[in-house]
Amino acid sequence: MTPNRQTKILVIGQGVLGGDVLDLLLQSGAPLALTVGARNQEKALQRINLARYTALNLGQSQPVDLVTVDLMEVEQTADLIERLKPDIIFNATTLHSWWVITKLPPAAFARLDAGRGGIWTPMHQVLIRKLMKAVRLVDSKAVVVNASYPDVVNASLAGEGLAPSVGIGNIANAVPGIRLAASHMLNLPPAEVDVRFFAHHYLSYRMPSTGGTDGAPYHLSIYANGMEVPAGEIDHDALFKSVASRFRRVKGLAGQSVTASSATAMLLALANPAGHVVHAPGPLGLVGGYPVRIAKAGLLVDLPGKLTLDEAIDINCRCQHYDGIESVDDDGTVRFTDASSEVLHEVLGFDLKSYSPEECEERAAELAAHFAHFARINGMPSAVAS
Repeated sequence: MTPNRQTKILVIGQGVLGGDVLDLLLQSGAPLALTVGARNQEKALQRINLARYTALNLGQSQPVDLVTVDLMEVEQTADLIERLKPDIIFNATTLHSWWVITKLPPAAFARLDAGRGGIWTPMHQVLIRKLMKAVRLVDSKAVVVNASYPDVVNASLAGEGLAPSVGIGNIANAVPGIRLAASHMLNLPPAEVDVRFFAHHYLSYRMPSTGGTDGAPYHLSIYANGMEVPAGEIDHDALFKSVASRFRRVKGLAGQSVTASSATAMLLALANPAGHVVHAPGPLGLVGGYPVRIAKAGLLVDLPGKLTLDEAIDINCRCQHYDGIESVDDDGTVRFTDASSEVLHEVLGFDLKSYSPEECEERAAELAAHFAHFARINGMPSAVAS
């Protein structure tokens, strides 16, 4: 990105996450040329204006362009990308927002949540796959940042040469709590404590709530003033319990600002690639989450001295089992664990053990229909279920 030129960012989607990210980008004061792409122009315009109002109250005034985007129309999306020539594209769309099942009655939610996050992968994959096809169609050089379950989706899309550059959220959402807890245990300011954390979505989602890992594998290196804290000086069990107690945060939709801030940190680092490390899922089409160094030369997994990339990948491949994913094959085929497949069958009446990237749209439609039926009979408002 040329010095003295505004970095052009196309934000696709103005739901909860897309709107929150727009807020933070506008408030950052960074030299950005922002465009929002959405299907519902009136709704998007009102959300953009809300973001501009808020930023103006904080002394920041910046225009935001609005364009119509329907990711299901690949050629139209490709034409738009060719016309705008964005440096960065942020995908904040999905066919199944993570919070939807939380609106179920508690008993119904518990039954479905037993299948873990991986069972919704087809619905997360459809729109970002369409976007990546559009990007490839016009040979765009844009860095694509995917917010839609990148721990698995990015790896699946890599199987057909459509992997986004990197994801956001998930592992990045757990890092601030770990730093706060570690700084408390070391009696140091948080700014003097850094970490390198490797883990799949499951662990980064569960640990801050339960204070444990449930046996899911991970790697964590902790640094104080740039020096690695020797193994054993900080007990990880005590650290994680502290994250879930003393440093527990608001969760759910009310806590969405943490995900939005992780996305904003990634987008700002990409806009000004100065070698900073940002934790992120799905970098370079890999399974799971990693610390990623962002430099002008590109993205690089930032490894502690005693951990190889193969070992980091293996940790995430084993950790994904806890999220209901048995494997992501080299060709992009996603395979569910037996336990998750049983939940799909017993709770939703839907039989699905695996699917290829090419099948994601059809499988997503079937899964959506089964979930809508389940939601209706369990008292969820139809507007939310659909």
